[in-house]
Amino acid sequence: MNKLGKIAPIIVIVACLGSLFFAYELQVMKKTHLTKIADLTDSYNTTTAELTKTKSTLKKTEGDLAQNKNDLAKTSADLQATKVALDQKTQEADGLKTQVADKDKELQSVKTDLASTTDTIKKIQDGLASVGITNITSVGELRDKIVSFGDENKVLGEQLSALHAENVQLKEKLEYLTTTPVGLRGHVTHVEEKWGFLVLDVGQTQRVQPNAEFLVYRDTKLIGKVQIVSVAANNCIAQIMPEYLRSTPLVGDLIIH
Repeated sequence: MNKLGKIAPIIVIVACLGSLFFAYELQVMKKTHLTKIADLTDSYNTTTAELTKTKSTLKKTEGDLAQNKNDLAKTSADLQATKVALDQKTQEADGLKTQVADKDKELQSVKTDLASTTDTIKKIQDGLASVGITNITSVGELRDKIVSFGDENKVLGEQLSALHAENVQLKEKLEYLTTTPVGLRGHVTHVEEKWGFLVLDVGQTQRVQPNAEFLVYRDTKLIGKVQIVSVAANNCIAQIMPEYLRSTPLVGDLIIH
């Protein structure tokens, strides 16, 4: 008991010292934590302010972005309208180019006509001079002369047309008279086998011409081919063409041109 009574104060003292130490440590820790809390509070307040500022900036940015989108949409619409207008202007320009090209052609044609007219007038003047007409003093007189020449030319043209038509008729008549009709038919009336000649019952009346060629048939069989050597009024003499002879012709055989 006496030892315990002596140790007890020491324990109390140690406990008090320990309490004081822990109290001091707690005080230091509290101060440290308070400092950290203060720093965190400042940091929080700063972060909050920056966040608020960032939110404001973000809101403003969103507004600017929306405005930019609207501007972009408007710009796109304007660009599309401009493109349409440009296409229209391009088409108009192409049309104008075509018109200019056409006008150039017309101008060139007018120039050519003018040159031709000038040359024609010169030829008319030279022609009038060659026939002794040099006393024309006005365009009216020249016009009257040209009209007169035109009437004469018209009459000559009509006469030329009539002569041409008459010439065509004569040619047709000549061809009619000098051409053996295609499909003309007749018969063999005499055979001179020794000399290779036949007499046919067609002649000048049927428009048979010398050198005309006829096919010789017996029933529907081809016998040979003959060539006319002389023609009388109603008959003719034909020579047998050996290269086409298949059988000796007989009186009554059919001949066809």
